[in-house]
Amino acid sequence: MKKWYLLYCKPKQEQRALENLANQGIESFFPAHFHSRLSRGKRVVTEKPLFPNYLFVALDCDSGSFSQVKNTRGVSSFVMFGANYQVVSEQLIDDLKAVNPSDNTIDELPFSGDKVIIHNESYKTLEAIYFEPDGDKRCILLLNLLNKDVKISVKNSDITKLD
Repeated sequence: MKKWYLLYCKPKQEQRALENLANQGIESFFPAHFHSRLSRGKRVVTEKPLFPNYLFVALDCDSGSFSQVKNTRGVSSFVMFGANYQVVSEQLIDDLKAVNPSDNTIDELPFSGDKVIIHNESYKTLEAIYFEPDGDKRCILLLNLLNKDVKISVKNSDITKLD
């Protein structure tokens, strides 16, 4: 009977381990999400691991392919507690697979026209409208003061998007 086990991979080699396990015909799973950030004035979406350096493999307990998996390029070792390999429940794997990565996008910056809250000392908890990026680390906001929209520039880390 196949069970899911937890593997620890070498740093930044999860994809390499996935490819090599697939070449050996071993079922594996690497949960990830998409992360949106601003790079050189453009929005870039990258895939980031949900659990960095870890991936899941489905193995038959009786097949004896544990050493084959452990010696795969990119794999460091199995996660173990004492002398036992860490078994992961089928339900957890199904739940992780059910989450669609495209639905799981984390936006670091809002889009133009989105409402934000400012969290810096000058404009404590004021609402504003995101206008456009101002370089890599700052953005321009429209702040309504005395019924007039005023453009201000603040750090990206000082704002959070309102739902």
